[in-house]
Amino acid sequence: MAYDEMAVDRVQHAILETPRTDIMSAADISRRVIVVGGGIAGLAVSMRLAQAGFPVILLEASELGSAASARNQGWLHSGALFALDTPPYARACMAALDQTLRFCPECIEPDASPMLYLFSRDDADVGSWTQAWTAAGIPWHSIPINSACAGLTGLDTTRIRYAFQLPDRAIRTSHLLFRLAAAAQAAGVEVRACTPARCLPIENRRIYGVVTSSGEVIYGQMVILAGGSSGLDMCSEFLEQCPGGQADFELIRLKSHLAALQPMIGPTPFCIPDAGGLNHLPHGTSSVFGSTQWERVSTADDLPIPKHVERLKQTIDEFFPDQISRSDSLQLWAGTTAQALRFDQIEAGRDIWPAVIDHARHVPPVDNLISVFAGRATLWAKLAEDTRRIVRAKLDVGPLQPAPRI
Repeated sequence: MAYDEMAVDRVQHAILETPRTDIMSAADISRRVIVVGGGIAGLAVSMRLAQAGFPVILLEASELGSAASARNQGWLHSGALFALDTPPYARACMAALDQTLRFCPECIEPDASPMLYLFSRDDADVGSWTQAWTAAGIPWHSIPINSACAGLTGLDTTRIRYAFQLPDRAIRTSHLLFRLAAAAQAAGVEVRACTPARCLPIENRRIYGVVTSSGEVIYGQMVILAGGSSGLDMCSEFLEQCPGGQADFELIRLKSHLAALQPMIGPTPFCIPDAGGLNHLPHGTSSVFGSTQWERVSTADDLPIPKHVERLKQTIDEFFPDQISRSDSLQLWAGTTAQALRFDQIEAGRDIWPAVIDHARHVPPVDNLISVFAGRATLWAKLAEDTRRIVRAKLDVGPLQPAPRI
């Protein structure tokens, strides 16, 4: 996107491809895991499985990170936004933030401060928020409104009633992708970009590999689908329910809308929880605005929905009067992601936990197929570790390798 200094399409060219091994030993093939999808989820899972000793091939239809990862706003959550309703999820996000900063400190947007949480209502129950942040282990402190908003050009500060600073950060997604790809290859993952998966051949409840668009059959012991919205149709084929079957998750597509303004209004990220979750992330010379509103959709296209675009623009105008009309440029777009939600997750788009679906549990069963959904990109390491444990348990190939510190 225009706001990213290092375009995602450069990530692929910056990586030295692992030499292809057209002939592998029977032992390697009997343990090989094929991961379909080269975004944050696919790269994280591939890296962790290779670190655990599995031969791994990663297939990406175009270039690494070219789908949902490229459209990610770049918000590394502390979990503060979810602390009131889902404390365990908030704690998981805070741990993931710390883990990501250790693993890839260069992904932080330079010159951008930690995030402001602003409240616009006089009756905002900020006491409940601060208690929830403390209980979740999320550091926070209250700051004067004028000093908090001083760096945000055009903000109507009369709309702001309370201001807090929390550790959420604006991140450059491409830098995290690059680090994950480099770590995956260092661990021995064979990365094949521009290699679309055409189908999954199945026999006697088992998939024996992946057929690529060129007709090549790549054999393996297990297949992991990590393609997000682009791979949802392939995944759905193996979740068709017969009488007596019961799915653990519902597969859905969620669309969010974003707007980028130039010049940037300031280097301070912020979120206004009581104004539809209006949020701002600075990237390069642009200010990227979004909200916490997600729309459930039936197709994987990224065409903006007019009513949601207008709602986002109106909310921006409420807090930054005339800023859109005075901007040098306005870029609007939508991003669609696929997620697996538990049936008790009523409010889609809020506390989306990582999901690892073992298709052996469904009817009809497929014994060696797994689908993974990252939830939020923040939780990539949790997804990778959850996947490692399930793969190891299913393949039963010896003692579990300890997770390296990242």
